[in-house]
Amino acid sequence: MGKSIELAKILQKRKINIASVQDTRWVGSKAQDADGFKLWYSGREKGKNAIGILVDRELRELVGEVRRVTDRLMAIKLGVGESTLNVSSAYAPQVGLNEEIKRHFWEDLDGLDCGIPHTEK
Repeated sequence: MGKSIELAKILQKRKINIASVQDTRWVGSKAQDADGFKLWYSGREKGKNAIGILVDRELRELVGEVRRVTDRLMAIKLGVGESTLNVSSAYAPQVGLNEEIKRHFWEDLDGLDCGIPHTEK
């Protein structure tokens, strides 16, 4: 997980509070600290896909829900003041994968998007 710490240092330097990352190739569905950031990730097969969302120390306590849909799709929900903010990380299937895999991805993404109430951002 050395790359996650390296990424966290870059995010701190550039004053980025939340970042979504794709094709990380991390295995498992876990959460961990990464140099002041909280990293949630989802990956299945070693060397394939995997995504994550990093949130800095100022916002990490505001995360109320983490949804790992697949190794290509996840989302977090943050309570920010009177609002709820939804942040997604998606890694769409590339050229060369069969159409069924692509169709499932787009259906999952649509389901995730449609599941966000209109009162949330």
